[in-house]
Amino acid sequence: MRLSDYYRLAVEEAKKADPRRGAELDSLLARARKRYDGLDARGRDLFDTDSLWNPYADSRVLYDDGREIGSVIWGIDITPAEAMLADRLRERGNSIDAIIGHHPRGRAQAAAYKVVPIQESMMCSWGVPITAAECIVSSRAHEVMCATHAINHAQTVDACRLLDLPFMCLHQPCDLLGQEFMQRLMDERAPDRLDDLLDVLQEVPEYEHAVRECNPPEVFAGARDRRAGRIAVKFAGGTSAPKGMYEQLGRSGVGTVMCMHVPESHVEEARKHHVNIVVAGHMASDSLGCNLLADIFESKGLSIVPFSGFHRVRRS
Repeated sequence: MRLSDYYRLAVEEAKKADPRRGAELDSLLARARKRYDGLDARGRDLFDTDSLWNPYADSRVLYDDGREIGSVIWGIDITPAEAMLADRLRERGNSIDAIIGHHPRGRAQAAAYKVVPIQESMMCSWGVPITAAECIVSSRAHEVMCATHAINHAQTVDACRLLDLPFMCLHQPCDLLGQEFMQRLMDERAPDRLDDLLDVLQEVPEYEHAVRECNPPEVFAGARDRRAGRIAVKFAGGTSAPKGMYEQLGRSGVGTVMCMHVPESHVEEARKHHVNIVVAGHMASDSLGCNLLADIFESKGLSIVPFSGFHRVRRS
């Protein structure tokens, strides 16, 4: 298989875990097609045609020469340093045909703000009226665009091109798979207290590893002896949600939000509206999502070398 084949496979797997799956996701892609069809030749030439079938703007093949690949090195954050390391390993005889990163780079990083609206459907699945969710999320994508606009998006992509290392990043697909896995686990185990929730987390290998590395899941708002109530897992959506969601979540009966990471402003807002926050951990949660996708890739014959914060755990 080629890198582009794994890319399309990742998108198809993500769609299965997307809260918009079905008609809503089809409508999103249809709107992208309508915009494209309405453009002139110049507009079509500049259009990101991947968006016609891939609804995840933060996940793209960034450099590829079309070769068949049998092995990759896969990490959470890929910078020119990681590209140089991969090239050095190739010089030493290691078989590395491409790099897969989790966090977006290149045009995927520049367009990452476009995935934020998925948080509207996530909130709706937690009981927030869609009209309220749209109002809460509407300004967040613009904030993310402004915050990332000046970044040197091409830096890592340029390094991979000069080293002739095919490179892609898969962000939203991994986060969606991890979120679905964790929400299902919380629903099945239904921990009573936050302390029980932390115990369940530590049974998951990625989080057990994080505990051993002194980076355990923590209660940021609430207390270990408090009841968890209804748990909403928020891993996907590209970035932290707007802090305005906590008022609506509290009204909707959500007792605890589990996330990868959270700004301090969210902690105060959650306390104000009597919602607990459990931060599961960034690298552990990213590793969980990457592992779920990596298992699928390995079943297709791909050999994977983990690095750059990716703790590999196999479930199949």
